[in-house]
Amino acid sequence: MTACDAWAGLTLPLVCLLLLVIAAIQGPHQRHARVTREGGTAFLGEPLMHWGYTWIDRLARLALWFKLSPTSVSWLSLLLGLGAGLGMAKGHFGLAAWLLALSGLGDGMDGAMARLQGKATRRGAVLDSALDRYVEFFCLAGLIYFYRGVIEVQMVALVALFGSFMVTYSTAKAEALSVKPPRGWMKRPERLVWLIGGAALASALPLAGCSGRPVLVAVLALIAVIANLSAIIRLFALSRSV
Repeated sequence: MTACDAWAGLTLPLVCLLLLVIAAIQGPHQRHARVTREGGTAFLGEPLMHWGYTWIDRLARLALWFKLSPTSVSWLSLLLGLGAGLGMAKGHFGLAAWLLALSGLGDGMDGAMARLQGKATRRGAVLDSALDRYVEFFCLAGLIYFYRGVIEVQMVALVALFGSFMVTYSTAKAEALSVKPPRGWMKRPERLVWLIGGAALASALPLAGCSGRPVLVAVLALIAVIANLSAIIRLFALSRSV
């Protein structure tokens, strides 16, 4: 891990904090129907989600001004996610955190752009959801490669990957059965924020003379436990409602 990568990890949370301060100064933030419908959790509060989607909407309008299409942004998000996975695999966690954050922005922007254009379609939603799964796979597979030889951490990462997919599956299953899924934990935005934060902190801690690797292991363990628990609770609730 280089000093440049460590500084990259340090600047990311500072930039996010600056954006939150700007949003707070601007006054009451816009409320988004999706956030209100799904709600926040202890792992990602609802006010932070509203602020995040407000910035995503602004960036979506900027992307449309530059004549970008939602589909092109979706594929760009995938490429950024692939870069984040490669960064994880090589131990460049600061770079990976930035690429994953930009990929997450793209993931939110493509849907916002389609809605602003009045062109949101099921086909686009399917593409967006499929690419999201690939991005998560890239990042967690990168960590599995980085921790090669440490079988315990690799197993934790595999369980985290499985839990991530099962949370998404429970939502898809509920939609297929026309049943409202119960609110769960460690959904896509939460997993993304924790992975980004863990990678950024893991890269920045060496500046203080500390090892950052345990941070990422802790984040993986948190996702592994909470995501799988959430998926089990949601699937059990769905089985009782049909």
